[in-house]
Amino acid sequence: MSDDRFDRARLDELAHHAELREYEFASAAPGVGGFVARFRAAWNSVATKWQVRPLIEQQSAFNAALVEWLARRQMGKGAAGERDLVAERIAHDRGVTALNRDVAAVGARAARTLSLTLSQGEREPEALSQRARGQRAARRLRLAYFSPLPPARSGIADYSAELLPALAERADVTLFSDETAAPGGLPRRPLDAFPAERWAFDLPLYQMGNSAHHSDIYRLLLRFPGVTVLHDYILHHLLAHLTLGAGRFAAYAREMGYALGDEAAPLLRDIRSGRAANPLYDVALNERLLDSSLGLIVHSQTVAGWIHAARPAARVAVIPLVVTPRPGRSRRAELGLPPEALLLASVGQVTAAKQLPLALRAFRRLLAFVPQATFLIVGEVLPEVDLAGTLAELGLGERVIRLDYVESLDAFVDWAATADIVLNLRYPTLGETSGAALRVMAAGRPLVVFDHGWYGELPDDAAVKVPPLDEEALLAALLELARDPERRAALGAAAAGYVAAQCAPAAVADAYVAFLTAVEPAA
Repeated sequence: MSDDRFDRARLDELAHHAELREYEFASAAPGVGGFVARFRAAWNSVATKWQVRPLIEQQSAFNAALVEWLARRQMGKGAAGERDLVAERIAHDRGVTALNRDVAAVGARAARTLSLTLSQGEREPEALSQRARGQRAARRLRLAYFSPLPPARSGIADYSAELLPALAERADVTLFSDETAAPGGLPRRPLDAFPAERWAFDLPLYQMGNSAHHSDIYRLLLRFPGVTVLHDYILHHLLAHLTLGAGRFAAYAREMGYALGDEAAPLLRDIRSGRAANPLYDVALNERLLDSSLGLIVHSQTVAGWIHAARPAARVAVIPLVVTPRPGRSRRAELGLPPEALLLASVGQVTAAKQLPLALRAFRRLLAFVPQATFLIVGEVLPEVDLAGTLAELGLGERVIRLDYVESLDAFVDWAATADIVLNLRYPTLGETSGAALRVMAAGRPLVVFDHGWYGELPDDAAVKVPPLDEEALLAALLELARDPERRAALGAAAAGYVAAQCAPAAVADAYVAFLTAVEPAA
């Protein structure tokens, strides 16, 4: 078949599928399957049909316009209308996302109503009794929980492992994950099972971060909106991985268009031609997620403020990161250091944003005043960081001890507890809250951070905050701490107290349930 005939055949196929049709409900459930299907159809007719029908008509019209445009392009007549089509596509994407969120809210209400109806043994949805309505508040939430889980090398996997036992005491939690192990013996289902089983849950709860660990979770979140725990405000790296990483520049352009509107086109042209880099820290690419979510949980007032500035109507709760205090022990003897040696450390994955070269430059200058100082690096070094080159350039090979990724969380805490001073110098911020920093604080160690984002919200008596990228200020802070062991001890004690008061799993789980109950649509 010639290319021309092949293109015409594909256009004919697209035209055939351009018109959407309303969904017909069915159920494979034994016994009550017929009732379930009839209930869903009845509820759909009352609650969602009149919202979805305009969406079907809009999507069908857009599909038809797209097929027509493609046909004109094939004949060389479509270039003039390209900008209009792009603008229409952006508006369509935003409208569909908002409508999908609204339908998900109605669906959550329908799922709760159906479960109460069946539990009361009623034969028709109209027979839902006042008693069943009164039981709504007393019944535990049924949550479908999505997150990376151990042994994934992810801070969010560790976070979920700590949160889940406390959350499972307060709600019925089913994990949706392709990991074979389930923390705490909780029920686990594969990710691809959720679409068929979603009616069994009041809400999906998505743990979302800016890494490839969240690729499949992100796709499900957009299809089946729920409550999102946003660990990183910026998601550009994840979206670039899902689009550009798969060779799909058009999909990347679509996300940029959703975020920036008309401003995206010139930037995309520069990116594609190589005149501009991907704006990984300047464009969050979280707009579609914000518009999809029924509610958002974040860990800092900074990120809550950013969300409200972008989406004033968003429902947002600030809930601290969960950290279980662990009794870390010093492993200083394993390092062979003399008792008087001052040990500085960087703990956690080493990325370019952790600014380790700057920390090492300040450390080299500190040696002029504290010649017995040693620097400990604990964590996987990503390829983007030329640590060996930096150490050679600074002549620090013998003054720096390197440990790779630490598999055990207890061992991680031990190494944090071994240091006299710990540096966590992330800049720029992705809107993250650092679990590694909080574990250092929980271990009672003095912490030095850059004064911005969540780090700037830490109490002044629980961490030392210096201006971002200011080497002189960093050196001065390190020198002061090196000379004042009593101040180091006071900082560590205040840090441990702060984490114990703010990040206890029980308090965090209580805050989760309170917000999820408020977000869940009333029956």
